[in-house]
Amino acid sequence: MKEPGETFQAILAGCGAMSREWLRCAQELGIEVAALVDVSPEAAEARGKEFNLTGPIFRALPEAIAAVPAEILFDCTIPAAHLEVSGTGLRSGLNVLEEKPLALDLPGALELVRLAETAGRLHVVQQNRRFKRGIRRLRQMIESRAIGDVTTVHVDFFIGAHFGGFRDKMRHVLLADMAIHPFDAARFLVQADGESVYCEEWTPANSWYEHGSSVVAIFRMTNGVRFSYRASWCSEGFRTAWDANWRVIGTEGTLWWDGESEVRGERVRPVPGALLYETDAILLEGEPDPALTRGHFSVMKQFVDALRGGPAPETRSSDNFHSLAMVLAAIQSAETGQRAALATL
Repeated sequence: MKEPGETFQAILAGCGAMSREWLRCAQELGIEVAALVDVSPEAAEARGKEFNLTGPIFRALPEAIAAVPAEILFDCTIPAAHLEVSGTGLRSGLNVLEEKPLALDLPGALELVRLAETAGRLHVVQQNRRFKRGIRRLRQMIESRAIGDVTTVHVDFFIGAHFGGFRDKMRHVLLADMAIHPFDAARFLVQADGESVYCEEWTPANSWYEHGSSVVAIFRMTNGVRFSYRASWCSEGFRTAWDANWRVIGTEGTLWWDGESEVRGERVRPVPGALLYETDAILLEGEPDPALTRGHFSVMKQFVDALRGGPAPETRSSDNFHSLAMVLAAIQSAETGQRAALATL
């Protein structure tokens, strides 16, 4: 265990666009990125120059691990490579922070979780969107009992996203590429895992995606809460925020987040004999911990703090497994037309 002030050395694998944010966070946290790995040495060289890195560049991770005395692996590779890259890091005794998703399927995810347990190493997934002010504010208000017990969560996501490229032909494009963010955030808000799901996906007439650009899913959570997700990546007009619109209903009121800056709450005030009860605005003093509202930085900070003896990170792989299970069960339900049970560890 390193003491505060001692520097961690890391190997970063995968020098694509996402690695830029990882390197910014690593520099702010005082982590020395001692080597870069990429199948394209030119990409690694360009990223190294951008961040004034002087360490060696490798095409293959085993070569970097053999040459550099690092404690950490940052896996920023494409999803299809996560099992091999993160698995290699864990088998080599490195602590691993991995870009989402944990794996492409449940066997791969389970293999990585078990590898981390066997190796006694920290394995965390960069599930950054639960570390937003709005989500943390909602959780604060839930914890304050402002709306009583949560019974229902509704999430609406409607954006006409013209990415182009591989997503246009990707199967289950919305579920596989986007839905894990709200699914993970919903788990965090209600402090429960998914139990079962019924999901339908379709391709509207105006869709420029070939498969699954619109979705409706309803989850039964392990604590009895119902969580619904309505979403489209080909909906033009009145678009939502990228973090969606959220409505959290409790036994004594409702919370609402616009997916950006506005978080509001109303608590019911019963009026005897009235058809519609009155409501009062919920006022909650204090802001969420700023260290928990910075996305990628917050995940990496929890990772480093844990390596120094702090608490287990929220998005450790053994927990994040349950967010991935929600995605894969929703896909199963969409394919079969039947309610699907979620996998458990």
